[in-house]
Amino acid sequence: MGAPLVTLDDVDVRLWGRALLRGVSFSLREGESWAVFGGNGAGKSTLLRLLRGEAWPHPASRGRRLFHLDGQPTESPIGARDRIALVSAEAQDAYLRRDWAVPVEDVVRSGFTDGVWPGGPLPADGERRVDAALGSLGLGGLRRRTMVEVSTGEARRALLARALAPGPRALLLDEFVNGLDADSRAWMLDAVSALARRGTPTVLATHRPEEVVPEASHAAILEGGRIVRTGPRGEVEAAWRSLPARSAPPPLPPPARRAPGAPLFEVRGDVLVDGRRVLRGLDWTLRRGENWAVRGPNGAGKSTFLRLLLGEEHLAPGGRIQRLDLGPGADVREVRARVGLVAPDLQARHRGDATGLEVALSGFSGSIGLGEDPTAAERAAAADWLAAFGAAHLASRSILALSYGEMRRLLFARALVTDPEVLLLDEPFNGLEPQARAEAMDLVDRLCRAGRTTVLVTHHGDEVVPSIRNELRLRDGQVEWASPIPDGTRQP
Repeated sequence: MGAPLVTLDDVDVRLWGRALLRGVSFSLREGESWAVFGGNGAGKSTLLRLLRGEAWPHPASRGRRLFHLDGQPTESPIGARDRIALVSAEAQDAYLRRDWAVPVEDVVRSGFTDGVWPGGPLPADGERRVDAALGSLGLGGLRRRTMVEVSTGEARRALLARALAPGPRALLLDEFVNGLDADSRAWMLDAVSALARRGTPTVLATHRPEEVVPEASHAAILEGGRIVRTGPRGEVEAAWRSLPARSAPPPLPPPARRAPGAPLFEVRGDVLVDGRRVLRGLDWTLRRGENWAVRGPNGAGKSTFLRLLLGEEHLAPGGRIQRLDLGPGADVREVRARVGLVAPDLQARHRGDATGLEVALSGFSGSIGLGEDPTAAERAAAADWLAAFGAAHLASRSILALSYGEMRRLLFARALVTDPEVLLLDEPFNGLEPQARAEAMDLVDRLCRAGRTTVLVTHHGDEVVPSIRNELRLRDGQVEWASPIPDGTRQP
């Protein structure tokens, strides 16, 4: 075995009044790479933050954490974050939540100081490393674009470039390829594989075993904050895949009766964002009762298209759009009152000291947080939808103590509490472990079968549920095709 870098011996972590990790023992060693599997809220993200020094062992913990980065064991995490890199969805959300307009190249430079902004100009060798990291991940043409302008997948690639440029001693990856198209996932995984082959230890927490790099020869399973199994990756992965299914979900609240076939959205024209033509030649109609998948690589314009439907983006002069029955000048607040939304940027902005129930209830006002006291009927509706998405136990918890996947379940409930006319889903299954993802996909499929009009954006062909019968394919800001999906020909 290689020399240890970080060792955990019977460590507990408690935050926000909850035990997030209990009695965890783990060693991160030179040359070893790991996969970490576990359900939503199992403690995977907390384990990575503990290894990096961002989370602390509870003072009453019987065990301790030691860093061995300089050859001598120490309990102090000082210097660990400069040499152990972390890529996570939460790091990306920080830019969206605060609307930080940081250029991609400055994000990569900031990896040398572990700050949000770079501390100043880098030496020539550092700038060469920045250029190499941007080039290896296909970001050379986006270096001056900001993190709030690029797509979800492009921003995630920027964070990986930030981690790789300084040459870390170890690399921690928390669902790091969520939201990426197939080509971008391949770039990311290849970059991590190359680093692991050169001997840099990696720890990759994921819900998708197919997104684990081949060099990860060891694996662990977390359940309820405890490591319940470790061993060779093949054996542990097989055990993770074979976990029994949970009980059948409760019935869904029925949608309101609405006449099928009426046009809900009609779009004709181009979309300009900050004077740049992002989408061209749109000609698309969504009718009540239809269900569409929107597919395409990172940067194709999928999220921009959803923002256009919501009224957050607008057509170039000469274009025409009809949103519901609100007229061409519909206010975004009017649209949001009748549309349910699940999206990464929405998840990023829900980070206050709210409970799970309050997040679901905020769907009635379309706000972040509650503006008024909810009625008894609103509380009942929120409770019903939390139960439908397996999140009833999260109602009283602070969202500061929830995992990324647990938060995603709350957003599903939030989107549906008002019985919306249209459901807009932007990569809605990201961050959900396999069973939770299967359950959420089944619920979306059942919603579609019940007549709920749905538009689903996804990079994964296996996430296009069977009841979605139409596909809009975008590439480089243009429509490749918009047509029904023939039986047996769903694209990967």
